[in-house]
Amino acid sequence: MKNSVLLLIAFCALLTADTLLVPSEYPSIQSAISASQDGDTVLVSPGEYGGPISFQGKNIVVMSTNGADDTLIRTFMDFHCVSFTGGEDSTAVLQGFTLRNQISDGAASGKQEMVDYGGGIYITNSSPTIQNNIIKDCLANTGAGVYLENSSMFMTDCTVYNNNTWVYGGGLFIGSSNENDPPCIIDCTITNNEAQYGGGLYIMGDTAVVINNNISDNYSDHDGGGIGISSTNVLLCSNYISGNDGGRGGGVFIGGAITTITGNLITDNYGGLGGGIYEASSGTIPIVNNTITLNAASRGGGLSSAKDSIYIANTIFWENSAVEMGSQISLPASTNESSTYISYCDIQYGQDSIRIDPLATLYWGPGNIDIDPQFETGPLGDYHLSWGSPCIDAGNPDWEYNDPEDPFNPGYALWPAMGTTRNDMGAFGGSGVNYWLSVEEEESSPPESGLVLKSFPNPFSTSCTVCYQLDEASHVVLSVFDLSGRLVETFVDEVVPAGMYSEYLDGSGLCSGMYLIRLVAGEHAASRRCIIIRDN
Repeated sequence: MKNSVLLLIAFCALLTADTLLVPSEYPSIQSAISASQDGDTVLVSPGEYGGPISFQGKNIVVMSTNGADDTLIRTFMDFHCVSFTGGEDSTAVLQGFTLRNQISDGAASGKQEMVDYGGGIYITNSSPTIQNNIIKDCLANTGAGVYLENSSMFMTDCTVYNNNTWVYGGGLFIGSSNENDPPCIIDCTITNNEAQYGGGLYIMGDTAVVINNNISDNYSDHDGGGIGISSTNVLLCSNYISGNDGGRGGGVFIGGAITTITGNLITDNYGGLGGGIYEASSGTIPIVNNTITLNAASRGGGLSSAKDSIYIANTIFWENSAVEMGSQISLPASTNESSTYISYCDIQYGQDSIRIDPLATLYWGPGNIDIDPQFETGPLGDYHLSWGSPCIDAGNPDWEYNDPEDPFNPGYALWPAMGTTRNDMGAFGGSGVNYWLSVEEEESSPPESGLVLKSFPNPFSTSCTVCYQLDEASHVVLSVFDLSGRLVETFVDEVVPAGMYSEYLDGSGLCSGMYLIRLVAGEHAASRRCIIIRDN
């Protein structure tokens, strides 16, 4: 009887839910929100709309009809574009907008101040869903793109681009949160943001989950060019952290925090101390199954650990550099004792590349090697392991580190892991493989690149159509790769004028399974999964 009553209530709620149209029925987004009630949808046509906008504590969906490229919410730099402050839950959804607050109202009001927190999105005491938005060119004193305090959120498929703050979190600032409901940032691009601390992202709260994001080309004056962390429990998993610049921790800064770093590709970052990672935490930090390469610093090209204990396993340190000491790793424990345990890692020059200060202790465990990992370019980037790599099946043999099994090839690893299910060293080994494969579409450049890649139907049984769009003429290579990362077919390899194009993919001769469609156009690239399912 109780279940029947709950179902009846839910059904009645669906019957009473309305769709409010902007601007045909309501002249502004805020007027439609004011007229809405929980469960309603505010549907916004393409155009430019003024803010600030508040959800007013209502659990509604506010979404655009045509997506973020065609629908802008803009406001002056002393306001938030959108705010959630009334206890909204995960059914409060913001989807498909570009947000921008970098507009001065000085001429009108006689002031040139910027908002203190959250130029793009401001969240307190709430838990909204933020998806498929572009948050760009925003200013605030803290958390220029997104500011979150005493809240949670689920943020996915967003681009946070070219935002600037004076203090913490150029792209995003994550403050206090609930460890049972952590803020989640998944499948986002966080790029070209600036701050004093945490150019791309700064996490200062109790907990957060950061999975499968492209965090690149961000800058901080002090700590954490890409990511700065001083919270108690953070998971960094399967992120691409590249081209960031910071004083301590070009890629990642960890201070006074317990952070799990697993399955990340950390490359081409620069920091004064710790080009890839700088660690000065208050607890044991696990660094497992990462690829840390081509980072540079004055000390500790790949990693600098200064305070407490770190556990490093199944990780590749290769071609990092330091001007002074510790080309791969520096352990400068000059004021505090520290201990570092390393096992089943591929570290260029072995222990000779590790600087160990008097108060630091290095435990050199089993399985470490110093052999060229033999990287090659694949559909997910430049650091796949080639078939001859010594890092395949060379990680910790204990079952908890295993690569996931390929359901279509029992006993062997699910691509991009390779070989058997024993752990592969590097970012494409271990349990994080599943997150790399969760990416539906990859953008290696800001949305202004104009590169679009789609396929339909998906899944399919025999054939599908692959569509792509170029904003300018480019040399185009359109290819399909199988689960092992091997090239199946190249459709296009030529200079193509700007425009929309379609290609036919004949999958009748291919086995059931997952494939990756890869588009390279000039300096830009995009990838998309496709799945073939057949009865036989």
